[in-house]
Amino acid sequence: MSVVENEATMPGRAMVTLALLLAMAVAALEQTVVSTAMPSIIAQLKGLDIYPWVFSAYLLAATVSTPIYGKLADIFGRKRILLFGLALFALGSMLSGMAQSMPSLIAMRVVQGLGAGALGPIVLTMLGDLFTLQERAKVQGLFSAVWGGSSLIGPALGGILTDRLSWRWVFFVTVPFGLISAWILMRYVHEKVERKSVAPIDWGGATLLAVGSFLLLMGVLGGTEISSRGTVGLLAMAAVTLMLFVRQERVAADPVLPLDLVLSPHIGSAIAGSFLIGALLFGIDTYIPLFMQGVRGGTATSAGKMITPLFLSWSISVAVAAKVVVRLGFRRTAVVGSLFITAGVFSLVVGAAQPSASGPFFLVGMVVIGIGMGPASLSYILSVQNEVNWGRRGVATGAVTFFRTMGGALGVGVLGATLAFMLARRLAASNAVGIDIAAALRPETHKLLTGPQLMAVQAALGRSLRDVFLQMFAMAVLACLCSFGLRGGRAVAQGNSATSALDQKAVELTVGIEH
Repeated sequence: MSVVENEATMPGRAMVTLALLLAMAVAALEQTVVSTAMPSIIAQLKGLDIYPWVFSAYLLAATVSTPIYGKLADIFGRKRILLFGLALFALGSMLSGMAQSMPSLIAMRVVQGLGAGALGPIVLTMLGDLFTLQERAKVQGLFSAVWGGSSLIGPALGGILTDRLSWRWVFFVTVPFGLISAWILMRYVHEKVERKSVAPIDWGGATLLAVGSFLLLMGVLGGTEISSRGTVGLLAMAAVTLMLFVRQERVAADPVLPLDLVLSPHIGSAIAGSFLIGALLFGIDTYIPLFMQGVRGGTATSAGKMITPLFLSWSISVAVAAKVVVRLGFRRTAVVGSLFITAGVFSLVVGAAQPSASGPFFLVGMVVIGIGMGPASLSYILSVQNEVNWGRRGVATGAVTFFRTMGGALGVGVLGATLAFMLARRLAASNAVGIDIAAALRPETHKLLTGPQLMAVQAALGRSLRDVFLQMFAMAVLACLCSFGLRGGRAVAQGNSATSALDQKAVELTVGIEH
């Protein structure tokens, strides 16, 4: 077990808090800063067909490694594991920025994701070590502001860096903050690690989950390079591997994913809804910039400005939802939020159907989706926390965030498969096979194509992305159905009555972390 000395014996506690804030900012910024640069990356590195892997590989690596880092921190100490995570994240960021091909970028994003998996959970754990419960309520507001602010500026910052400097700087920009955080931790954190018996790490479960998810993504993203028989084989191997994962989790002493939580009706509905919310969120973050630059001919900066309203309205709506969820109840709050999300995604579909007039539809869609994300995501996680006793609240919360991130990784992959398939069909139908699609993704490279070629690529890409948004609309409808599975009535604690104060802390945490 790790014990970080408190303020009475460590005057540098404020400096350690600063280091944790920087580490949190690095993790939050990386989730949003890359998306607006991706069309420019494709224009230089090519590889539109494997474009979704840049996001899916990062998310998958971070998600699978997170529970392992939590256990390692209990064994070897918070400081060592957080420093390792920061170092691995910085290395992955530098190597990603220096990548010379799309496959190498994807490989370096795996390294970056493995580092990111340590940042969030260890930062939150060290906060628990440093501050009392009463102090944590105050400090959490600061961390919530940093997370929300980083998410807000990420898309716009990514666009500005791409247009003014280079897309490589969206990866380099986080490195200095990570290094400063690491230096402060090494200088000011003095940690005593007490060895004690803990449940064995579920290496088997983590490995099977990673392999099964990888095979599943390979099956849906294989494209034309893999035959239909090969695709079926990959999907079959993925199914077998994931079944082995389920079997492993049933017998593991400390499973990566407790299956009894997933099988509970109310918790299962919230987890399924969170999975779909993750797919929608990362799908928007991935494919809106591609539409704005590849179809509308805009810059990375304009793409970033289009995404920012979503996070701004989300920040406002989640604060409002935190005040009304107890009165309205989890189900009604989630249903209202899901309906807003569905309406917003439908606005994206309408905009994509008429690209020349898509701007207002996309802007309204982003704002409306953000309004819905706040109450929906908050209701999902709070309803799960309310269904379990205090001792399992951390595990239950981890399961919700786990599935939301996995939804992002797998959702982006499925949507990417739809895009690749439909785009190839439409280019073939318009006799545009062989055209350099990447040249259409940046205004300065349009000159490499003739006028008819550019129009053909933009038209095919626009219609294909419309199909992607239609698929996202179907996901939003399913999320609405999941909302009806939450516990109805007013939000009343299911366990002991002393949990109400802790529920407020959960609200504060969710307001910061969920967006």
